Amino acid sequence: MRNSLYIICTVLTLVSCEIRFELDIPKEDSKIFAFCVPGARDSTAIIVDIARFAGDSISLDRSKIEIDLRVNGERQKVMYQPKYTFPYISSDHSIPEESYYITRKLETDDIVSLDISYPGLESVSAVTTIPDKPVDAVFKVEADEDGGSAKFILEYSDSSEDSYYAVIFRERLHEFIVSGFIEEDGEVITDTLDNIDWQPHHISHEFDAYQSTESNFEAYNNRAGLLFWKNSDALDKDGQKMVFFRTYIMRDVENRYNDLNHSHFDFSYEATIYRITEDLYKFYFTNLLANENSLSYFGLSRNNATFTNISNGFGILGGMAGHTMMYDTTISEKENYLPEVF
Repeated sequence: MRNSLYIICTVLTLVSCEIRFELDIPKEDSKIFAFCVPGARDSTAIIVDIARFAGDSISLDRSKIEIDLRVNGERQKVMYQPKYTFPYISSDHSIPEESYYITRKLETDDIVSLDISYPGLESVSAVTTIPDKPVDAVFKVEADEDGGSAKFILEYSDSSEDSYYAVIFRERLHEFIVSGFIEEDGEVITDTLDNIDWQPHHISHEFDAYQSTESNFEAYNNRAGLLFWKNSDALDKDGQKMVFFRTYIMRDVENRYNDLNHSHFDFSYEATIYRITEDLYKFYFTNLLANENSLSYFGLSRNNATFTNISNGFGILGGMAGHTMMYDTTISEKENYLPEVF
């Protein structure tokens, strides 16, 4: 009986049925992708690529890209930044490699238009306006007494319900190291290192907002160090808007071994708060939602559509205007003095 059942199961396993079918996938044309955020720096970068439809073999020849960027109707000279080579000639890599840029400083209410064309693809265009800078902006740091944790606080004036903001934090380290010795003949030999290094200061939370008992403020992180929010979500306090983020900071360190060998490490923190256009907020927010939708990678949910204001293409042209503030942790004479934290 067992042998019969085994034979039957084996036969059923070997029996197969082959059905051929074709997937009816709608054909879509590849499109130009453009990313440009004028007003963030004195130079404005323009990143251009091709959003290819599956199976499309079109290649990108950057020498054939035509870019027409205008400020208040005046056409700007667009330059190209090739790949950086090592060793780097300049330490300032504010312009991404293989991108385009202009060097004009933009002002509030400047109208920026962008038109891009490429052979075989539909031309794209977009327009944005540079917003006002944040008003009455203040950057404070409150450090916990028992360690290096701290709270970054931003205050500014804005009663509008339909404005949008963002912030980038950076850490500045000033290293001053003196190494010396005395030769047998009494000659003093010293070597001095005096270096300043800037690094992004990332807030620990990613997608979820930092919550506290003081506010239900909700900010989002674009995973590149930019935190952004709606002004209507910020806390109202004494006629000002206030937002804050939990983080960790470094204290200053001074080591003095003798008169010839000593070192000092001075830490400061910088906040650049931006007012951004609604289109730019929507782009960052929908892009964040798309990246968080892990189920779509497995076909278990639909992809989240990312907002774009690029006509006939993908990407974003969004304006921003910023104000930078420094918080020094060392100089007690300054109003924004921060005591040693650990």
